Amino acid sequence: MSTYADYSQVRNLFSQGNFRNCYEALNNIFDRNAEWYFMRGVSAMNLGYYEEGEDFIKRAKFMDPENQEYTEAYNRYINYRNGYNDRANYYNNNRQRMNNPGCCCCCGDSCCDTLCTLWCCDSCCECAGGDLITCC
Repeated sequence: MSTYADYSQVRNLFSQGNFRNCYEALNNIFDRNAEWYFMRGVSAMNLGYYEEGEDFIKRAKFMDPENQEYTEAYNRYINYRNGYNDRANYYNNNRQRMNNPGCCCCCGDSCCDTLCTLWCCDSCCECAGGDLITCC
């Protein structure tokens, strides 16, 4: 069983930002209450174990919904994740437009693929002296 001293030492590691040692020290505490899940979750996030971190921070918040520290950590994570997703979507949408220059992407991917194929065929035909699409 854990004691206050166990959490005090681990909390000290946590406060110092020593997340690797905090993460490892929590393995020796068997009383897994909200404090355990919170420190393990934040430590996991800082070590790059994002799925585990999300699960544990969420669990701590729901085990002790009145604890402001847990709620703020959970909200910070959600805001960070949503910002990351927004940036990833923006990047991917821009890459899609860059891969199909001249395509407005207003009618879906299959339309853009068809337009790009026609443009390519017209360009090849023009190189050979013909003209597949006379308007361009």
